[in-house]
Amino acid sequence: MTDRGEIVMTIAEKLRKEGMEKGKLEERKRFIEFIIKNLSKRFGTQLTEELKNKIRKADEKTIDYIGDNLLEITIEDLKELLK
Repeated sequence: MTDRGEIVMTIAEKLRKEGMEKGKLEERKRFIEFIIKNLSKRFGTQLTEELKNKIRKADEKTIDYIGDNLLEITIEDLKELLK
């Protein structure tokens, strides 16, 4: 027979884990929007809505690369990266 306290603890652990995962996802979305905002300032209208959407859909490795190279990346590099 399972102890009621164990069940409550398991539910609490599950909710905590889900909350952490949701928090990480929200943090990632904010980071992507930060990248887009800064690239928009640099490139103006050259950073089209199509490119912005490709950034939003990019995998984690690509987003990290763009973020790490935010000051050096060119619009041509960005277009090539997001093909």
